[in-house]
Amino acid sequence: MANSLIEQILAGVLSNATLGRGQSGAESPSLDGGSSGGLGDLLGGILGGGRAPAGTPTERSSPFGGGGGALLAMLLPLAMQWVQRNGGLGAVLGKFQQKGYSQQAASWVSTGENEALPQQAIDDVVGLDELSRLSQQLGVPQQEVADGFAQILPEVVHQLTPQGEVAGNADDVLTEGMSELETLLRRLDAR
Repeated sequence: MANSLIEQILAGVLSNATLGRGQSGAESPSLDGGSSGGLGDLLGGILGGGRAPAGTPTERSSPFGGGGGALLAMLLPLAMQWVQRNGGLGAVLGKFQQKGYSQQAASWVSTGENEALPQQAIDDVVGLDELSRLSQQLGVPQQEVADGFAQILPEVVHQLTPQGEVAGNADDVLTEGMSELETLLRRLDAR
């Protein structure tokens, strides 16, 4: 299940990156079989260590310039850790609601389309100090980190709430997915 979760999050984020934030209409690449090798091929293609499945956006199509897909892949585990450090999925949704982004947060949980966040939302909820720390850690501009979080967080919530509600095991699924993603990234890094 966790591999599926991570694949769905990355496919959704990368699909949206080619369309622009908050737009929809493109099919997500197939990541669970067929000619694709699944998550390993997807991440390998993004990070330059393998082939990406057919139809998967590459770094050239990203709004982040040359390394956008790689940046999103690097940000995913950091965003998932941020959710965990901030009390889990329910608490993070509460933070967005408290800061005035209830409508957007509700759309991520619903079974419909995710509403995009205003540019200020990530600064308000994640915080400038955290964004600055991540920017320094990754060696990229702070705005790129904020833009990446604005794409990743809605998709993480959306994939953890497939029935339109926050399930009791959502944080366990997040933890399991994060563990599997970190394992896979270590294997790709060792190549």
